[in-house]
Amino acid sequence: MNLEIEKKYQRLRSFFFGLCILAAGLFFLITSKNILKTQAAESWQTYSGVMENQRNQGYSLFRTNWLKYTYEIDGKKYQGTRIGYGISRTDEIRLSSQSVKVYVNPDDYTDAVLVTGVKKSHYIGLLFSAGFMWLGFYLWRRTA
Repeated sequence: MNLEIEKKYQRLRSFFFGLCILAAGLFFLITSKNILKTQAAESWQTYSGVMENQRNQGYSLFRTNWLKYTYEIDGKKYQGTRIGYGISRTDEIRLSSQSVKVYVNPDDYTDAVLVTGVKKSHYIGLLFSAGFMWLGFYLWRRTA
């Protein structure tokens, strides 16, 4: 192959190596942060909450507040929409006649989740991180 074309390919492979390492790092940092937060949430005090609405019909990529719940602490009502840190599946929620167990952050009562613990979605994030890392080093080996 022509030396000039080989240099262009080497620069392109180096660029994609950098992108893969960046993606791997972002996946790892975000997933690690979610794992640490969900493990911390396991020790939070729990309150009884009530489901406001739950629309499971269809899926919309840009719908944000499709799940709402309210809970009361010291006579003041709070509203939450977060299922869990890095958890977005509603099958993890245990409903009993529209009441739910709400884990509430003792430092910030507006920070609450319904599901805690390390779940499959966290492992998938770590797997994607490892996959991008492997791809990056595969491209790097081809560059050297």
